[in-house]
Amino acid sequence: MTWKNGLVEWVEGDTAFASCVFSWLLQEAYARCVWYQQMSYKVRAGGPAVKMNPKFLAGVATLGGQVDALKYHNPDATYTTRGCIRYCDFCCVSKIEGYLKELPDSEWEPKKIICDNNLLAASYGHFKHVIDRLLGSGIKGIDFNGGLDVRLLTLNHAKQLAKLPGAIFHTAWDNKKNEFEFFRAYRRLREAGISKRQIRVYVLIGFNDTPKDALYRLETVKKFGMFPNPMRYQPLDAKKKNDYVSAKWTDEELKRFMRYWARQNYLSAIPFEEYRPQKRKTSQEGVQIL
Repeated sequence: MTWKNGLVEWVEGDTAFASCVFSWLLQEAYARCVWYQQMSYKVRAGGPAVKMNPKFLAGVATLGGQVDALKYHNPDATYTTRGCIRYCDFCCVSKIEGYLKELPDSEWEPKKIICDNNLLAASYGHFKHVIDRLLGSGIKGIDFNGGLDVRLLTLNHAKQLAKLPGAIFHTAWDNKKNEFEFFRAYRRLREAGISKRQIRVYVLIGFNDTPKDALYRLETVKKFGMFPNPMRYQPLDAKKKNDYVSAKWTDEELKRFMRYWARQNYLSAIPFEEYRPQKRKTSQEGVQIL
């Protein structure tokens, strides 16, 4: 199963539910809540975007509550912990979920996609139990989609992770100052027997960096045989996706970075310095940049 676009809705009895992940979808969520109200449903709304911007839907829905919306976003996904020990300025997890909390078995079941925002910050006992439970499930190709904190990954962690057949391990390299920690984690994963092709790297761009800094991280990840996954920074209250451009970037350069590095399956043979997005007319409103 694939992820929905960030806004899901469903009906249970006389109540309509909406879960919104991204702030730029709040206007659409508002319209859907109004529609359900007009259809005489009670309306409840939640999700990260709603928690970060509570006033936006306050007049058209009851906000929050204990609702399992994840299965509607992706039924193959699960959390074994919630919250995080970090307070990164570009991330909303600690702001809406608080400090890291380990979930008991009754609150999660083994699934293919592990969404924990910082699984390695949990106790080693919890981590080991998660691995054992995943192994016992027989699920192949487990994807640690939420990312593994390179500052916390030990060789013991790596050896446990390596037991999972065909698993994918997402890490992150958010800024150049964490280069030592990033490659220490890389070496530990490799020493445990995990192949380069199993390691995917989220590379944050457009947040307190420069194009030169971002290019260094992206090209280094590629040189070491891993998959770089560029992540364009989005303010937590962004009304429009990809609207923010920091003083050290241009919108054109951000788009060029994203289009090239997100398409390495067929652009990898072209050096980045030679890549220029093509433009073609698509409608009277403007052009589509490829």
